[in-house]
Amino acid sequence: MYKVLSYVQNYVKIKITGARPQKFINICLRRRIAIWELTQISENEFTMCMLVSEYLRNVRSAAAKAGVKVCVLEKEGLRYTLRRYKSRKAFVIISILLCALFVVASSMVWNITIEGADAISRQNTKALVASLGVKRGTFMSNINSRALAEQLLSKQSNLCWVGVKKRGMTLCIEIEEGTYYESKTSEDIPYDEPCDIAVSKDCLLSKVTVEQGVQKIETGSTALAGQVVVSGEGKHAKAKIMGCVWYKAEVPIEKETTELVYTGKEKKEKALLVFGMKLEMPSWKWLPWNWGKETFESYDSVYSEKFFGKNGDFPIGTAQMIKKQTAWVTREMTEEETLMKARAEAITTLDAVIDDESEILNTKWEIVNKNGEFFYRVTAEVLEEVGIIVSAQN
Repeated sequence: MYKVLSYVQNYVKIKITGARPQKFINICLRRRIAIWELTQISENEFTMCMLVSEYLRNVRSAAAKAGVKVCVLEKEGLRYTLRRYKSRKAFVIISILLCALFVVASSMVWNITIEGADAISRQNTKALVASLGVKRGTFMSNINSRALAEQLLSKQSNLCWVGVKKRGMTLCIEIEEGTYYESKTSEDIPYDEPCDIAVSKDCLLSKVTVEQGVQKIETGSTALAGQVVVSGEGKHAKAKIMGCVWYKAEVPIEKETTELVYTGKEKKEKALLVFGMKLEMPSWKWLPWNWGKETFESYDSVYSEKFFGKNGDFPIGTAQMIKKQTAWVTREMTEEETLMKARAEAITTLDAVIDDESEILNTKWEIVNKNGEFFYRVTAEVLEEVGIIVSAQN
């Protein structure tokens, strides 16, 4: 730190020659003159460094008292450095511009990290941050950490906390997921009003647990949708009804399928990334680097960025997009592939209607013929809660 200050204040390196150089050194110390790099060359010669202001104010009188000669060996400092480059105006201008560019670049965002929650929440947060205009090259001063955190939290209902911190040129975002319970949208019958418990769909009663009321249909019997199973008998009925419900899904068996495949052709597009700007190569066909390149109507792309620096934190780098051409192709499937596809579609259809909390007891698969057209049928026996509250009939 002292060397930096002495460089800013300017200093000189001097040589002392005489019969009593130690006396000169003692005089400087008594006058509280800061000296450093004191070196003895011989018995009558010493070299040392001191500030230019101290040299001009004290050295002549001190040398006269000690009877020594003082000569300046080197002049160092900001003033002398600027004098050396006075004639090199272009160099000075470029240096100033580079310094200004560095200052501006260091006040921008060059890295955004998102930590916490799961991968899907982090990806959604990343996309939301980009949609809010926060990206590489954004000035840190333009980002309000608290406001950004509130926006990310308000637009993602699955999060319970969001924190935003600025660390150098990195914007750190931490997210946490919470457990939420959806409020009931249907109108509940007040507890003090009489009601019955019915079933919401046709089912086979598997287990009926009555807390309050009288069971009207025996366990193991079939109940139709809307039929009252537990009567409140003029009171508010309370019961849990588990029933076996059958779900069915049918999908046509198709022998042909259309797939999106790679044609084997690909092309690379490169760009230069400079301080948040993306400088792409012109796409005019008459340019040499575009000769022979095709225009892909359908393709998959892989985009990557690489920034210079040890940790990729330098605001200059390159970007590359690899485009792989795709095309839709119709082909005939084998019998095994046909059945696998039909089964997968049938399972997807069933999953859409069966509640996640339900238990699948049994599954039956069969191929049915309807007027010459074959279908893949899946029937699932599911155990689920089927009780619903209904107003008591007067």
